[in-house]
Amino acid sequence: MINFRYHVVSILAVFLALAIGTVMGASFVGRGVIDRLQTRIDKVQGNADTQHERNDRLQSDNDRLNAYVEATQNFTVARSLTGVRANVVAERGTNSETVDAQVALLRQGGSAVPGVVWLEPGWSLDTPESAQALRVATGLTNRAKPALRAAAARLLGQRLGSTAPATATATDDLLTRLVDAKFITLSGAAGAGAPNAADFTGPTTRVLEIGGPGHPVPNDLVPSVAAGVLDASAPVAVGEAFVASDQGPDRAAWIDAIANADGLRDKISTVDDLELIEGRVGTTLALSELGLGTVGNYGIGRAHQVPAKLPTVPVAK
Repeated sequence: MINFRYHVVSILAVFLALAIGTVMGASFVGRGVIDRLQTRIDKVQGNADTQHERNDRLQSDNDRLNAYVEATQNFTVARSLTGVRANVVAERGTNSETVDAQVALLRQGGSAVPGVVWLEPGWSLDTPESAQALRVATGLTNRAKPALRAAAARLLGQRLGSTAPATATATDDLLTRLVDAKFITLSGAAGAGAPNAADFTGPTTRVLEIGGPGHPVPNDLVPSVAAGVLDASAPVAVGEAFVASDQGPDRAAWIDAIANADGLRDKISTVDDLELIEGRVGTTLALSELGLGTVGNYGIGRAHQVPAKLPTVPVAK
């Protein structure tokens, strides 16, 4: 019969076995083995502490370099775009703060930037009504939606790249008609007030398009606009405001597809890191470089972060 005394004896036997096992184990392993294990543990801990210190120094260096780039960005682009009108086009879905920061830097370079032309999701032409609205706004008669969108976007690019005087009345302006049809929005940027259609016309015009993957506008829109700008004999650059995602695509995919579309590779400049300070500096300088008749591809993983020959004339005092 199992009673209380049996349980007490069983518990005591377990603890006694543990004690004996511990003593025997320590005797068997030996002090030397224990010392060697402790030495290895101390070495691993020391390596980890050293790596942490190294990481802290690298982070400190990185923070200091970023602060330096931010503090000197205005000087870097100074007078690089004096007398140039920059018409900025951005895909809806692009971070507005990034767009504002880029516009501010263009203005710091001396450029007149009237505002931002936002490309709206309506360009997807998801309904027959939206397609008909685009036909009315542009005067096009294309029936197939991709062809209609490409042709309309090309007209938009031609309008933005034009250096001719604005039309006599605002209602005759393609920008006004596209605003009324909700395909674009004309917006102020970097603290400036909202522009009107006539503000996007003037001599020495260059166009900067800003976009990236995952936005609610069709992928063929930006290259079609760029082709239209080239039709108007105006320089054009495309900047990617990249946002990393586990679902992809990688950084190069969107901007490379733009550059390769419709034979644009040797006719436009591209920058793949406009979301970074150095990318915005590179974009500003690339837009300036276009005035020299030179195009290039800049950014992370490219041959150059910025144009190799900085087309700037810093102000001397």
